[in-house]
Amino acid sequence: MTTMTPRFTLNGTAAADTAVERARRASRNATLPPSGPGPTVTRVLVTPAMAMDWLDNANTSNRKVSDAHVQRLARDMTSGEWKLTHEGIAFDPSGILLDGQHRLWAVVMSETPVEMHVWRNVTREALMAIDCGKPRTLCDVLRLSGGHGDVGTTDMAVLRAMLGGLAGPVALTSSQAADALGKHAAAVKFAVEVLPRVRAIACASTRAVIGRAYYSCDHDRLRDFARMLGTGVVPEGGSVAVVLLRQFLCEKAGHSRQAGHERYTKTQRALVAFLKGEPISRLYAATQEHFPLPEEVAR
Repeated sequence: MTTMTPRFTLNGTAAADTAVERARRASRNATLPPSGPGPTVTRVLVTPAMAMDWLDNANTSNRKVSDAHVQRLARDMTSGEWKLTHEGIAFDPSGILLDGQHRLWAVVMSETPVEMHVWRNVTREALMAIDCGKPRTLCDVLRLSGGHGDVGTTDMAVLRAMLGGLAGPVALTSSQAADALGKHAAAVKFAVEVLPRVRAIACASTRAVIGRAYYSCDHDRLRDFARMLGTGVVPEGGSVAVVLLRQFLCEKAGHSRQAGHERYTKTQRALVAFLKGEPISRLYAATQEHFPLPEEVAR
């Protein structure tokens, strides 16, 4: 049987290949779970060797591997954020893997043993019910975990854009999102509140700039900027930068990553000009981060 090894980039191609080979060598002494009467579950410390053995010898008919999902799980395992849940690994009565290949690949790639619940003797018919429920969103997970209030998709979009900055929104695991929200909840809330929903204007990119500026700029000035940008009402002698930004945002609406980047960089430039009272005649994109997050300043 041939096992398809995903093309991971967690630690670079060479590191990924090395992790797989180490686990494969160690897996020669590992064993497949035994068969028995009816489904049973045990709590097991799954090592890279065990995971590699199961992937090599029992993973015969699973779906295509998602590299991004494996990388997210592996980051949690490496950082110690992995949590034992009711979900885990499932084998049929013949020892064929039915569920959990992404978790197993993450163990191999992170080279980190983690505890999981291992189900044995799960029938093939049960496969029809695996992963068929409504998946929880990241917001659902954060609300269920408690301590973060009523987190919405808008909050998460702003948070991801804030963390990414000039590089663009970042992908977050639930543990990473919880940690980041714990640090930046006030900034996210401020950005969403001062720039309420206005079509083409109040998007994650523009709010992210305000959220970042929350840490280093006068909040009343940020409120003035957001109010003018959102309403289009700019006092006589007010900032031309706000007018130029609003015109750009209304004319250049779009959902591509490039469009989001352009909105972010021009919002940054407009806010800098507004705060400094610069009389600009054209709105160019910012080429550097003007509003670093506290953790970026500390580096």
